[in-house]
Amino acid sequence: MSIPLKIYITPFAEKGVAEPQKWTGETAKKALDVVNKIWARAKIAFVINDYVEDKPLDMAKSARNNDQRVLDVLSFRHAPDNAVHIYLVNPIVNLSAGGGSYLHSDPEPASFVQWYGNDFANGRAWAHELGHLMSLDHVDVDYADEKQAALRSNLMTKGLSVGSDLTGQQISTAKGSKLVKRFGG
Repeated sequence: MSIPLKIYITPFAEKGVAEPQKWTGETAKKALDVVNKIWARAKIAFVINDYVEDKPLDMAKSARNNDQRVLDVLSFRHAPDNAVHIYLVNPIVNLSAGGGSYLHSDPEPASFVQWYGNDFANGRAWAHELGHLMSLDHVDVDYADEKQAALRSNLMTKGLSVGSDLTGQQISTAKGSKLVKRFGG
């Protein structure tokens, strides 16, 4: 099963001055390879159906520190359609999240992913955001608890993690999500 993605490479601007763009079509494809490797365990694949070099988003750097606000502004720029909208943006200083998503794909399946500078980190952050669209929430790890410490390598671990593991329950939740069902899962 393949879920269609509409990719918007969206640089930022401030006061009309565009910032250098980090993402390219090639880096998006390489990051998507990482995404698909992670989600292959759940037999879920993602495919780029459309690719847009978007006009820069003129937003003050001081206004970019809230992931919900950034995602809302990005998603309001384009009408929802029958694809998942992914906004690939430059790094955002002072944003502790790797991106943002509408949990359970509500009100629409849309995420943004910031640039991390290498294919694995970019793809892992993207896979994490897609997890949110497929109804997965963050995993909080109590590192003092030996059994829980194993979760630090989980894809949905909160914070800037490098984990890409999925539990059986997470796979089941993702496969039963509104998003996966929408595309024939």
